[in-house]
Amino acid sequence: MKEVIIRHGGDYLPIDDIDFSIIANDLRSLPFYRDDLFLGMQAMNIGIIDPNITQFESDLLKTYFEKERTLSYEAMTVGAFSQMWIFALYEVLRMWRERKYDFSKLFKNGGIDLKLKSLADNEDDMNITSHARRRQLEKYRDEQSFRDEVEYCWVQLEPVYRLVELYRMNMAKHAAPGKSNAIPMAPGYGRINMLCGALDYELLLDRDSYELLN
Repeated sequence: MKEVIIRHGGDYLPIDDIDFSIIANDLRSLPFYRDDLFLGMQAMNIGIIDPNITQFESDLLKTYFEKERTLSYEAMTVGAFSQMWIFALYEVLRMWRERKYDFSKLFKNGGIDLKLKSLADNEDDMNITSHARRRQLEKYRDEQSFRDEVEYCWVQLEPVYRLVELYRMNMAKHAAPGKSNAIPMAPGYGRINMLCGALDYELLLDRDSYELLN
């Protein structure tokens, strides 16, 4: 028997009342993002695109009510942008998670100094990304407060990461996370949410267990 879990995120604000700066500013303030220029820019891009997609969703719902039917092209456009946004968000979060685990492993194994030497030996004076990585490693090695902040942030980020991973696995891999033999019925197909215009997707958690999310 198919089980569908419906997760409600609370009331949907009117589009004019949404503070679209929250995603970009909050992501950019996190360790790793805030002192790596280009990684931080990737995080900011997530917030920059969000209001455009939200406007598409609002317009889709308005058109649906006016026409009393779903316009296929408009719905497909919202679906396409939504999925590309999810894929981009997944990569931004995956990179943060990967850096956190790499730094933690190096610290526990006493390998940070060797890694720093390797970076220094191959460093281009013009490569500001390499400079930023080296400074982050030094800070992670030397400051307990920075290591604690990274761990605390991951505790906050992991539930978000797991939801985004669920979206990404269903839409891009056509499988449930960690279960390649669990195949969703209609990966990438969404229905218009009548409260906000976003597309609701049935995302496969396990063989017969789905979660409805937008």
